Amino acid sequence: MALSMMVERLWTLPDGTVCLLVQRADAPSFEICVVRGEEVLRQGRLYARGSALMLAETWRSTRTSLHAKRAAEAAVARVAATTDSHVR
Repeated sequence: MALSMMVERLWTLPDGTVCLLVQRADAPSFEICVVRGEEVLRQGRLYARGSALMLAETWRSTRTSLHAKRAAEAAVARVAATTDSHVR
């Protein structure tokens, strides 16, 4: 029996996080995987391509929001560290 899969990259974030859509021969046919390097961050299998695409977009939005929040927190911490060093 031959294994049949198609893989499509849906999106990539600046930190190297990638979302892949894998279409398999067996049901549920559509698998989405969010990976960074060797680490699988999220994974799910669905029966409909449209549902898989919507879930992947939700995961992209969530990861983008987390990335923006962490960047803002890091910027505030840098400003606070600079201010503290000038006060002393």
